[in-house]
Amino acid sequence: MLKKKKIKVWKIAAAAVVAVLIIRFAAGLFLGGDEEFIPTVETKEAVEGTITSTLDTSGTIASEVTRVYASPVNALVGEVPVVLGQTVHKGEYLLTYDTASLQRSYDIAELQAKAENAAGNDTLSKSRESAGELAASAKDIATLQAQADAIQAELSALQAQATENEIQTNNNTQVNGEIGALTAEVETFTAQIAELEAKKEQKTLSEKEKERLKQLYKEKKSKEQMIEKKQGSIKSAADLANTMTNIQAQIAQKNSQLAEVQSKLGEAQSKNASAEAGILSEAARANISYTQQAGKLTLEQSADDLSRAKAGVTADFEGIVTEVTAAAGTAAAEGSPLITLASADHMCLDVLVSKYNLAHLAENQTASITFGEKEYSGFVSYISKLAQKGESGAAMVTVKVHIDNPDDNLILGLDAKASICLGTADNVLTVPISAVNSDSEGDFVYTVNEQIVTKKYVTTGLASTEEIEIKKGIETGEKVITTVDSTITEGMKVTEVLSQDLEDVPATQAEE
Repeated sequence: MLKKKKIKVWKIAAAAVVAVLIIRFAAGLFLGGDEEFIPTVETKEAVEGTITSTLDTSGTIASEVTRVYASPVNALVGEVPVVLGQTVHKGEYLLTYDTASLQRSYDIAELQAKAENAAGNDTLSKSRESAGELAASAKDIATLQAQADAIQAELSALQAQATENEIQTNNNTQVNGEIGALTAEVETFTAQIAELEAKKEQKTLSEKEKERLKQLYKEKKSKEQMIEKKQGSIKSAADLANTMTNIQAQIAQKNSQLAEVQSKLGEAQSKNASAEAGILSEAARANISYTQQAGKLTLEQSADDLSRAKAGVTADFEGIVTEVTAAAGTAAAEGSPLITLASADHMCLDVLVSKYNLAHLAENQTASITFGEKEYSGFVSYISKLAQKGESGAAMVTVKVHIDNPDDNLILGLDAKASICLGTADNVLTVPISAVNSDSEGDFVYTVNEQIVTKKYVTTGLASTEEIEIKKGIETGEKVITTVDSTITEGMKVTEVLSQDLEDVPATQAEE
């Protein structure tokens, strides 16, 4: 039985071109060979249409959410109940610890904290007692010092009185001497007066002697007045002696009181110095406070370590174990990696693209991912800003394609295919992608008008596997050569074979 079948366009076009060339060659032979040979080219009109551009590539299945679980404490690993590639659920144990050593560390820290608190509080209590003693002794010192100052003032007053009494005694002696000298002068004046008075009675007194007599009376009276005055300034020797005895007795008493007060003052000052030495300085108080705080923090740290160790390490989300670096019985240092878990609910495809494809990629572009017999929807979620050398040595950029609804069928690390929709353009001018070529000046096409070839440079846009968008350079309806080789040159004359004329050509094929 025979069956009609549609032949691929490119095969028909090629056959048609070959046939035309053969016919032209044969015609040339029959016509004498001098007739100009005109090559035949396949053309197609530039038409408006819709282009959907896709990037078909492959990549590696990966997780978008990966967590490396580090050890929260310095402790021995107890058990590791998971293995590489295992799927775990949220809350499941990934690792447990042997907490015996941490319990001992906590007990030691607790005892040390209690000892430091007790020692510090005792020192602070004694310091407070010393502060009380210092205040009391300071008050006693002030009181005793005031008493000593008062007694000292009294002694100074008594000493002044004694000095004055002594001065008075010495003054009596001096005054008595002066009185004696004045008395002698009075007696001399008296004798002279008596002598002149005798002459006066005898009336033998001269005028000069009369004047002298008056002068003597006057001088005698002056001396007598001086004697009387000096005698008035003399105090009783007995009174002075009694006063001195009384003053000395008081001085002795005050000296005794002063000695007693000064003794008590010395004791108070000694207590004050001892109390002051027992008072903590601000630096010492701060040191006790810091020590107690450090002990408290150490205890809290030990408690936290013990609590974290008892809690173990559990999964925060459902995922797949991708790395296990811990082993039971080994020591885990705080911060060291233990287990790596990749989320099974957030999957993607890691794709490496060249700079040429990168120019058309953008985040949120839709994509379809094929793994095995299943197809998944997704979108471009991430484009790296860092290029890395690929296996071929070319610079490649990592692009992540998010998978919308991942399932258990996906396996991390295996390859999958992806078709990324780079964009769709409606009502744009399109030509077959084979019609566009490039040289040092840019992209170009060959157009045919009245059998003459013209080279036109164009600006391209989106491209599919068969067509490409022409943004600038040619107009709708212009015919472009779709199969270009080195024999095509601008200005040459050609014979056209339109591509659309070759479509839907029937053929027969025997069916077995």
